[in-house]
Amino acid sequence: MTAFGAPLTPMDLTPQKPGAGEALVKVTRAGLCHSDLHIHDGYFDFGDARQPVAIDMPAILGHEIEGEIAELGEGQSDLAVGTRVAVYPWLGCNACDTCRAGDQHLCIALPRRALGVAKWGGMAEYVHVPFANALIPIGDLAPGLGAIAMCSGLTAYSALKKIGAPPSNQPVLLLGMGGVGLMAMALAKSVLPNPIIAADIDAEKRAAALRYGAIEAIEPTPEAWKEVSARHGAAVAAIDFVGAPATFGFGTAALRRGGKYIIVGLFGGKASLPLATLPLRPISLIGSYVGRLDEARELIALLRAGAAPAPPMSERPLDQANSAIDDLRAGKVLGRVLLKP
Repeated sequence: MTAFGAPLTPMDLTPQKPGAGEALVKVTRAGLCHSDLHIHDGYFDFGDARQPVAIDMPAILGHEIEGEIAELGEGQSDLAVGTRVAVYPWLGCNACDTCRAGDQHLCIALPRRALGVAKWGGMAEYVHVPFANALIPIGDLAPGLGAIAMCSGLTAYSALKKIGAPPSNQPVLLLGMGGVGLMAMALAKSVLPNPIIAADIDAEKRAAALRYGAIEAIEPTPEAWKEVSARHGAAVAAIDFVGAPATFGFGTAALRRGGKYIIVGLFGGKASLPLATLPLRPISLIGSYVGRLDEARELIALLRAGAAPAPPMSERPLDQANSAIDDLRAGKVLGRVLLKP
């Protein structure tokens, strides 16, 4: 990427040689995420303002990365060249209290280090990884699943875990059956005993949610929710994989007293909520941003054990990245597109 909003451009770049504790990974697949669209636009929609993306040009997008270890720096006896790995991209400084507590994705130290966001990412033949402990062996996992696990999967898994352990008969609402929402649908049975209700405006995506285990898949309208809640009760928790004013209004209204509303999506905009509803209902509003490295390792272990089916995936050559971006922006993608160098 040479400019925000401009088509991606092929470039010849020299891979950085890995130093001590670092690695170079030969990329085999890179997932295309909605967050890539925001980065490509150059801003996030904060409702009253646009929050600009801070990134140096040229930039290489792609934070869902899978590949093979090509080179290792000194001090990596537990890894081997040629190993298939998923690359945890949400790197922090690896030294502050936040990182030592396991929350690398929440590190505020500068410069930023997240691959495909602040550092060169996976839409390339090689990616330099500053901390080799961010590499997670994936064994014989289905091609592409390790890549999407690092954002789509991890975001879904971490959000599901934030629900906790409510009574198992109370339904959970998942809003938005795009790539992350369908990944959450696929993982839900491994994380929660609760029945899952899916909501999406697209009939094809609602059908996909039913195939992945939803007990109901509805349009996100008050009338549809009135009918489904009469059968199953109000939602004990809702995860919003869209993050738009319309989904916020629908989802918060669907919660029972004491429910949790977990926002993942970055569509943007602004929503209002009567403040007295928070103590009187009382509901919790929780933001969930990707996930921890240990959660990424847990997720890969679950996937390798066959605990969840692979979500819909399609592959395209890396040189079709621009058309893939256009299709994702137009809502023409079911599941995830994976780009192959």
